[in-house]
Amino acid sequence: MKKCIVTSISLILVAIQTSCTTKGAYEAFQYNHASACREYRGQQQDDCLANYSKSFEEYQKERTGYSE
Repeated sequence: MKKCIVTSISLILVAIQTSCTTKGAYEAFQYNHASACREYRGQQQDDCLANYSKSFEEYQKERTGYSE
């Protein structure tokens, strides 16, 4: 329960700090999921974190189909 409260407060602070922009929302989403990965250990944790390591810029390029 305490962990859930800390995560929720962290997400709120991130959202406030980034003014709820698309990038801020994406980063809050990534942070929340990466935090959940910390429950795992070893390779399982590494695999979980790898799923949430994409930068907003990479995400944006994939989403819009834009590549340089």
